[in-house]
Amino acid sequence: MKLEQLRAHRAQTRAQLASTLDALEDKVNVPKQLGKASRKFGRRVQTLRQENPVLLAGIAVGVVAAIGATAYLVVKITSKR
Repeated sequence: MKLEQLRAHRAQTRAQLASTLDALEDKVNVPKQLGKASRKFGRRVQTLRQENPVLLAGIAVGVVAAIGATAYLVVKITSKR
């Protein structure tokens, strides 16, 4: 290989390495991933709210009931001691 070809190859390899490192950093950045997941969840909730608000209300009631039942059981179990 000629010197110019080696330099071009080196520059290309560096660019590929930088791209790979950026992709890895994006994958392991927990706050960034949580932000993405939060935005995705928010979009899904908004879509569900627009397409089927009754189902969304039913899910909300179910979640509240589950939390209430869990709290009731925790209080009941801990008060027996």
